[in-house]
Amino acid sequence: MVKKKKYLLYISIALIIGVILIIFNEIYPVAFVGLKPVFAKDFNRNYSASMVYYEKALKTYAKDSQTLEANEIKKEIQRAVLDNLIENILIERELKKELKPSDLNSLVEKKMGEIPGSQTTDKAVETLYGFSFDEFKKRVLEPQAKKEILSNRLFLASVDFDERMKSVRSQANIMIFLPGLEWDGKEIILRD
Repeated sequence: MVKKKKYLLYISIALIIGVILIIFNEIYPVAFVGLKPVFAKDFNRNYSASMVYYEKALKTYAKDSQTLEANEIKKEIQRAVLDNLIENILIERELKKELKPSDLNSLVEKKMGEIPGSQTTDKAVETLYGFSFDEFKKRVLEPQAKKEILSNRLFLASVDFDERMKSVRSQANIMIFLPGLEWDGKEIILRD
């Protein structure tokens, strides 16, 4: 009986530590695209970068970044960030249907190899987004390269990219766990 209680205590402690680590490291999903999770860490990092970007843009062009304080604006940016992360997963899934992983990696590397990096670029990316250039490549340029690759492949097959993505989105099984956002079968919408 004492051994059983000790065993349960150890399991409970391990579970509590596990939950704390998951929450602290933000490795819990904010959405699922099929069985593929969108992790809080990725969502929060992209959301922060978007907020930094819009804050800089508003200070530069509108001379006022108070607009970003409105909850409606924050929710819309969250919606757009999550929508982008979901679209990236759907695009990658479509590419994997047509290309071997090694071929896809080669095409992405070739496309991204066309982008020169320099200290000026690194500094500009850090200033505008709060990312290092390597993280910018991973979070922004690589998904954009994949989008262009799919778009070009569809164009060569006389298929409209936007129409194909509408179809893919409508067939996707997407679950969203962020408060105030939901999937309506075609896109993420704000809910009250």
